[in-house]
Amino acid sequence: MISTPFSFVFSLILIVAGAELFTNAVEWVGYIFKLGTGATGSLLAALGTSLPETIVPIVAIAAHRPHSIAIATGAVLGSSFMLLSLGGLVTAIAVANRHSDPKLNVSPSQSRRDLGVFVVALTGSLIVIPFPYGVHIVWGCILLLGYAFYVRLTLLGGVPADIMPEPLHLTFHRQRMPHWFFVILQLVIAVIFLVIGSNIFVTQITVLARSLHINPLVLSLIVVPLATELPETLNSVLWVKSGSDGLAFGNVAGSATFQGCVLGFVAVVFTPWHPPTVGIVVALFAIVTALYMFLLLRNGSCRGKHLIAVGIPWILFVFFEIFSAVIH
Repeated sequence: MISTPFSFVFSLILIVAGAELFTNAVEWVGYIFKLGTGATGSLLAALGTSLPETIVPIVAIAAHRPHSIAIATGAVLGSSFMLLSLGGLVTAIAVANRHSDPKLNVSPSQSRRDLGVFVVALTGSLIVIPFPYGVHIVWGCILLLGYAFYVRLTLLGGVPADIMPEPLHLTFHRQRMPHWFFVILQLVIAVIFLVIGSNIFVTQITVLARSLHINPLVLSLIVVPLATELPETLNSVLWVKSGSDGLAFGNVAGSATFQGCVLGFVAVVFTPWHPPTVGIVVALFAIVTALYMFLLLRNGSCRGKHLIAVGIPWILFVFFEIFSAVIH
């Protein structure tokens, strides 16, 4: 099989379109069920953001493709790192350039809850690496239970939003309050797009890694997260511009929490879970980045220019890996 630019572009279009349709639909679900902006951002929008990179490792493992374990591990570890570092950087730049208020303002409980759960989840997943598989299964179950508890706390702590989301895409913006049937139909279409796009993308990653003789784990640590996360991270810019800081932050930190718990469960239970040194380094970078954001937002507010520093670890990592690949 030959990797072609058309296949890459087609898979990315499906992933981006699916993520956009999904996010738009779940925002309407949040509005219909009168969820707060924190819950909508940290749970619903985060779920829409996280669905592509959730599907990528599952498809890779289920299809038993070559290098599937490396692709799954790279997606699990690289996605949360890219979200917090690069996603945080994009959000920070948008906040810093907002003339009305160059500060990111979120609920202190939301920032502490999202980032705290993520740090505990990923740290625990690193600790269990040398232990037997039975311990991995127990920790995987703890991750799912922890995420369920996190969801409950988030739902209890929200205040219902009183502003309608962007019109449902499936109604072509001609109907302000969509019928529930169209919301569900858009969700189904989005999932189909994401499954097909992710399957094609995983195949192309494998073919490209073979042809370029690049370590599939390194490639997936950079390319898979960039493809599945960056387009949706740009939604945070739009939310910042509209003053919806809770949605913007939840789209980043809530997604990282979902990945740390749910994707962590997939990696710990359904793979050998023995990531190489580069994977562990990426995970440690993600934890450090989350702790930095935790300290900045401990009171619920920080200047965008101070938050920009979260992008440094990801940029340095990408340059280092590219440089290493060129040398070898």
